[in-house]
Amino acid sequence: MTAVEVVENAIAAAERLDPVLHFLDELDAAAARAVAEQLEPTGLLAGVPFLIKSRTPPDAPIIGRLVAAGAIPIGWSTRARPGAISQTFGWNGHDYTRNPWDLSRSPGGSTAGGAAAVAAGVVPLATGGDSGGSLRIPASFSGVIGFKGTHGRIPRPGGRPLGGLTTAGVIGFNLDDVILATSIASGPHRLDPTALPRWPVRVLEHRPTIADGDSWLVGAQSRRWRVAYRSTLGACAAEPGVDRVVRERIGAVDVELVDVPLELAPTEEAWRVLSDLDNGRGVEASAARRAREVRDFNNTALADLFAEVDALVTPTTLTVAHGYDQHEQSIVTGDPCWVFNVTGHPAVSVPVGKSQGLPVGAQVVAPHGADEVALAVARLLLVDLPLPPVH
Repeated sequence: MTAVEVVENAIAAAERLDPVLHFLDELDAAAARAVAEQLEPTGLLAGVPFLIKSRTPPDAPIIGRLVAAGAIPIGWSTRARPGAISQTFGWNGHDYTRNPWDLSRSPGGSTAGGAAAVAAGVVPLATGGDSGGSLRIPASFSGVIGFKGTHGRIPRPGGRPLGGLTTAGVIGFNLDDVILATSIASGPHRLDPTALPRWPVRVLEHRPTIADGDSWLVGAQSRRWRVAYRSTLGACAAEPGVDRVVRERIGAVDVELVDVPLELAPTEEAWRVLSDLDNGRGVEASAARRAREVRDFNNTALADLFAEVDALVTPTTLTVAHGYDQHEQSIVTGDPCWVFNVTGHPAVSVPVGKSQGLPVGAQVVAPHGADEVALAVARLLLVDLPLPPVH
C-alpha cells in the first residue's frame, strides 16, 4: 500500500471510531494527506500514521525524529484533564475516552486516547510520556504495549528536570514497532543534550518495516532468563484475577523464577515531591531530602535484586480497567508503576491475557540501561490478544 492509502485508512478509521471512543483531541486530516502525497518512500517509518499526545510541545524531539523517519501524524490524542488527582482517564473537552474492550471502562491514562486508538487499530503507534505510569497503565488497560525506557532514553524539550520522573515514549500494537520508534527517537538533542546516548537496534538485513516480526534482541532466544515476581510493590494487593493471569503466564514460558527478597520504601510522598520539582512548584528542603533518601534506598534495593535476577515482573496495574468516569473513586492502579519513575529504571507493559473479559498487562523491569533485557523478557511473556469488540 502507498503512504496515501495507509493514511487515508487511518483517517477513515479515526472518523468512524472517534464518535464512539472519544480518543481524539483534534484530527488534522488535511495536513496528514498533504504530507503523505509528498512523502519520499525512505525512512524506517515511511508512511506510518501516528497520534501525538495532546499538549505535547511542538518542538518535542520525539515528534521531530519520528517525522524525520517518515512517520505521519494524523492528529492529537486525548489525555486527562489538568489537575485531576488521578490521571487514569481521557477527556476530549466534552466526553470521556472509552476503552474499545468495554465502552463502560476507561482505557487508562494519561495517554488515554493514544492507547484507545492503537488498541482499536486506528494507528500502530502513539506518543506519550510516563511520569507515573502514563504509558504503561493505558497499555495494560487497553491490551497493547507501553515502554518507558531508562530515564533519559528519549530527549525532552525541557532538558534535564529537577525531579527526573518523566520519560518520553510510545504506545504501540506491535513490540518491534515500539522498539524501532524508541530507537529512532533516542539520543541527545540540542534541547536535551544530557539525554542518554543513542540506543541503536540491530537492523535486519532488509529495511525494517512497521510490524516486522523478526526479533532484533541479540541472544533473546538462546538465554534462559532469571526473573523475580511480585504481585504488588506496596500496601495494596492485586486483584486475584490479575495476579493469577500474570502468574500463569510466567509459568507458561521458559524462564527461571527465583525467590529473592525485595523491600522497597513507600514511594507516594517522594513521587509527589519530585513531581513538584519537575513542574516548578516550591518544595521544602527537608521534603526534597526525604525524597532523595527514598530514591537512593530503592535504587540500592533494586540493585541488590538485579544482582540475583535479570528482570522483575509485576502486574502493570492492580486491577483491570475501571469505569471511564471512576478515576477519582479510591482506585489504586499505579502502585506497581510509579516506583520506577522515581528510580528511573526501564519498564515495559505487555498484554499477557484477560480477566473478566478485559486485558491484563505484565510489567517487566530491568537494571538501569538494560532496556533490551526488559524487552527480551517481555517478548517471552507477550500474548497476542484478538482485536477488541470496537475496532
